[in-house]
Amino acid sequence: MSLEEKFSRTAWGFSERSYVNLDAFMGHRLDLILRWGAPLNPGDRVLELGCGDGYLGCLLVRYGLEYWGADIAPGMVEAARERARAQGVNAKFLVMDINDPSLEESFDVIIALMRSFFTYAREPLKVLRWMRLHTSKKIIIDWNHFCSIPLREAIQYVHAAGFRHVTVRPFLVPTSRNIPRVVQRLLYVLEPLPRIGLFLTRKKFSVLIKGEP
Repeated sequence: MSLEEKFSRTAWGFSERSYVNLDAFMGHRLDLILRWGAPLNPGDRVLELGCGDGYLGCLLVRYGLEYWGADIAPGMVEAARERARAQGVNAKFLVMDINDPSLEESFDVIIALMRSFFTYAREPLKVLRWMRLHTSKKIIIDWNHFCSIPLREAIQYVHAAGFRHVTVRPFLVPTSRNIPRVVQRLLYVLEPLPRIGLFLTRKKFSVLIKGEP
């Protein structure tokens, strides 16, 4: 079964099924996209590669960003459009493979939060160079310990694509189980501490990588 078929079949209600604490998970993603590194302002343009069913996209639009979402699965794109229509938000969605990007638009930020960008990007340097040409403020991509390439190599790809101020940050919000709020607040405090935070990511958390052009 192709990726397009796999994700199209699971598109409707994908976010609600995938994240036990959906509001906390997506809310933290939103906060980091807006404030980590070069800050975003209402009116800025954002492209999300691997947009899924549009949950995060709708949050970004509510903040005042001009949002584009791209996904390889037509079913995901249709689910995202329906979510946006139901919530009354103005967002653009299109079917696009990150390995063959067709957009010629420019954006302030491009994000690719797929649990592991490097799993889906067959030629990560090629994709990152395309991102470099089409963004003015920053990119944020993700990596995890199940990826076939080590974190150090992933960071080198971002540097090689021409980005500067390349930094990493653990993303310590669990996907599959609820934890007490006090524990989650502690994890937020630990995220900026690389040694501790990166050690904790071995417990199935992701790592975010940011680069600025």
